[in-house]
Amino acid sequence: MRVESLRLDSWEFLLSFVVTLGVALLAASRPALATTRIAPREAMVIHDSAINRKRSGLFYAIPGFVLIVLSWPVARIPGLPGFPLPGYVAILMLVVGFSFLSLPVLHWMGASLPLPLRRIGGEPAFLGARYIRDAGSRIAISVGALVTAVSLFVALVIMVHSFRYTVTLWVNQTLAGDFYMRPKMAGYNQYQDPIPEKVVEALMSIEGVDLLPYRHLELKHEKALYEFEALRIETLLRHAELLLMQGDISTIREPLLSGRGVLVSEVFSNQSGLSTGDRLVIPLGPITLDLPVLAVFRDYRTRGGAVYMDLAAYQALTGDSHWSGVRFFFDPVPRDMKAATERLRSEILRCCAREYPMEMASGPELRREILKIFDETFAVTTVLLLIALFVAGLGITTTLTVLVLERIRQFNTLVAVGADSGQIRSMIFWEALFMVTAGEAVGLVCGFFMSYLLIFVINLESFGWTFFYRVDWKALCFSMPLILATALAAALPAVRLVLRSSPALVLKEH
Repeated sequence: MRVESLRLDSWEFLLSFVVTLGVALLAASRPALATTRIAPREAMVIHDSAINRKRSGLFYAIPGFVLIVLSWPVARIPGLPGFPLPGYVAILMLVVGFSFLSLPVLHWMGASLPLPLRRIGGEPAFLGARYIRDAGSRIAISVGALVTAVSLFVALVIMVHSFRYTVTLWVNQTLAGDFYMRPKMAGYNQYQDPIPEKVVEALMSIEGVDLLPYRHLELKHEKALYEFEALRIETLLRHAELLLMQGDISTIREPLLSGRGVLVSEVFSNQSGLSTGDRLVIPLGPITLDLPVLAVFRDYRTRGGAVYMDLAAYQALTGDSHWSGVRFFFDPVPRDMKAATERLRSEILRCCAREYPMEMASGPELRREILKIFDETFAVTTVLLLIALFVAGLGITTTLTVLVLERIRQFNTLVAVGADSGQIRSMIFWEALFMVTAGEAVGLVCGFFMSYLLIFVINLESFGWTFFYRVDWKALCFSMPLILATALAAALPAVRLVLRSSPALVLKEH
């Protein structure tokens, strides 16, 4: 569908403002509470007691692990139809839980790495690691923002790659065909007009093609709408492959071809609650079919679930001999597919399609168009990921800037005892490196957990389908160093603040 206009909803703007304001006030509550607990006399001292309080890594690790462990049971709680609220809550629990775990990771890095790093980066690396250990929760918000951004990036990369991989298999196997034909506007009027008998006779006389006709009906099972298709199963299996989730094709082949059962899609199975072994009742006017479900297959059509039945058995049981559409397979496969397709199109136009309007499409072109639409649809996720990383970079910049301003006296004291400006700047970069490395490592692990929930919980409850889990290692290996470099660049504004004033003047004022 083509977007014709931009629709703005004032209620969505208001909701966004209220939620953002609420989150901002909630975020301000903790430092506001901490401020009220500082006595006036302590407030006059540079290093107040609130800053010097330390908590062990275990204090944050325990609630982090609890939230992570509980996220899966929460995700399995049934949600509202089409709105997996428990799944979204589980995602939030994962992000918060892993953000808590980033603090013990930082503490471990600051406690274990200073001595080895002193041999590599000298005293700036040693002091930077020590400060990361002592800073504790003061850098938690920035690291948590980076954990959130990286985990979203990893989860969406895995989800989109898995979805595209599965859709590519589905398009090239289940939707196999060299040429497609159906009555004009069939997709809009729900296949109410079948192919005329004269056209069917003409199509059957065409040489060099294997026909796969199908009868398409829009039906309803209780509250679930679905697409019923009776088609030549044997021809389909000869040229294509069904992506079965339940059942084995070698076992169900004979009862399927003889009309003693049906195949149902994953979406229909989830909507109706029917799976392999259950019976499906299909009312067709004066005739009602009562057939067992032989297998469940993957299908990604957006108009509800799908049910497949053998065409010959359907015609024998119902007496309905109409065709709703036809797939063509060239036999043998031509060397020049495009030329063969054009010849077939011309032959159909010449024999019958001028009198009876038909929609025709090349199979390879149709599949390319489907994948093109898929890629264009998910292109916006790249922009969203860049925004998330930009926000995380701002968090790193803000935190490092605040830490630098708080330690101006400390930095100038180091200069007074012999440190040069390059060493001071190097120490800040080492601090940024530890923060970014911890956030990226924890976010990477969180992203794998999050991607599993997106694919097997949120997508399932939102759309009724899942897909094969595939990791795009190439994209991740390329992106992780790029994210690291981008986040480190966020330290530049803080570095420029160092030693802007004379060390003697700063120490005199303090």
